[in-house]
Amino acid sequence: MPASVLAGAGPDVRPVHAAPALAAAVASGALVALQQRINGELKTSLDDALLTAIVSFTTGLVAVVVVVLSRRSARQAVARVWDVPWWQRLAGLGGASLVAVGAAAVPEIGVALLTIGLVAGQTSGALLVDRAGLGPGGSHALTRQRVLGAALCLVAVCVSVSGEGARSASPLLLALVVVAGFGIALQQALNGRVRKVTGDAGVATLVNFVVGLLALVTALAVSASLGGLDIGAWPGVDRWYLYLGGPMGAAFVAVAAVVVRQLGVLRLGLAVISGQLAGALLLDVVAPVGDSGIDLLTVVGVALTLVAVLLSGRPATPRRRTA
Repeated sequence: MPASVLAGAGPDVRPVHAAPALAAAVASGALVALQQRINGELKTSLDDALLTAIVSFTTGLVAVVVVVLSRRSARQAVARVWDVPWWQRLAGLGGASLVAVGAAAVPEIGVALLTIGLVAGQTSGALLVDRAGLGPGGSHALTRQRVLGAALCLVAVCVSVSGEGARSASPLLLALVVVAGFGIALQQALNGRVRKVTGDAGVATLVNFVVGLLALVTALAVSASLGGLDIGAWPGVDRWYLYLGGPMGAAFVAVAAVVVRQLGVLRLGLAVISGQLAGALLLDVVAPVGDSGIDLLTVVGVALTLVAVLLSGRPATPRRRTA
C-alpha cells in the first residue's frame, strides 16, 4: 500500500479531475474483490467470520499507523479528529460489517455473486446519501442519468440473482449482503467528511479502522460469551498472503476518502462496483471457490453494471429555455 495513497492532499489544495478519480475508484474496487477472496479463504481456515474481520482490520490498522506516523502533516492532522462530529466518525462500522459479511459469504456464494448482491444496498444507499448531502461535496441532485444508472444496477442484480448459484444461497445471507452494501455508501460519505475536516485521507482511514476494530472486538466478545469461541487453524508462513486483506482495505478506504468529494457518493459507488465486479468475475473464472462458479447471467449482470457506471457519469442535459 503506497504511502502516497494514504497521504492525500488537503480537500481544497488540488482539485481531483473526474477521469483520474474514476480510474482510481475502479482500481480500488478491483482491490476490494481481491480482499474479499483473501478474507473468504482466511475465514475458511479460522472458521469464524468475526475473528477473520478482526485479523483483517488489525493488519490494516498497523499499515495505516505506520503511514500516518511517517508523515508530520498526518500526525498534526490527528488532533483535528476531535473537530469532527462524533456521528461522522462512525464510518468504520460500515467497513466492519462489509468485511465480516464478506468473509462469511464468499465461501458460500463466491466473490462475483457477493459483489452483485452488494450493489442493491450500495446504489440505493448512495442515492439517499447523496440527496441528503451527507457526503463532503454536499447535496447532489437526483439527475435523470444518476437515477437511471442506479436503476440499471438494480436490474443487473435481478438478472444475476436468477442464476443457479443465487437460488441455492441463504436468503438471510443475501439480505445481510444488501445491508452491508448500504453501509458502504454511508461509510464513503462519512470518511469523506472526516478527510475534509482533518485535511488528510490517512487520518480518515485511521479513524475508520479504529472504530471498526473496536466494534468487531466487542461483537466477538459478546459472541464468545454466549456460545464460546472455537478457532480453526491459523494460516502458516506458506499462506502469508491471507494476512494482506487489511492493507488492501486501507488502500480502498483512503482512495474513496480522496475522490468522493469530486465524484459524489453514487458515482463513486458505481465506479467501485464496476471494479469489484470485473475483479470478482475474473477471480471466479480463474480460481473459483468450491462450486461457486459463474454462469451467463452473472456475466450479463457485470456488463449491465459497467454500462450503468458510464450512464451515471454523463453530464445532465441542460433544459432549454422557452421565450
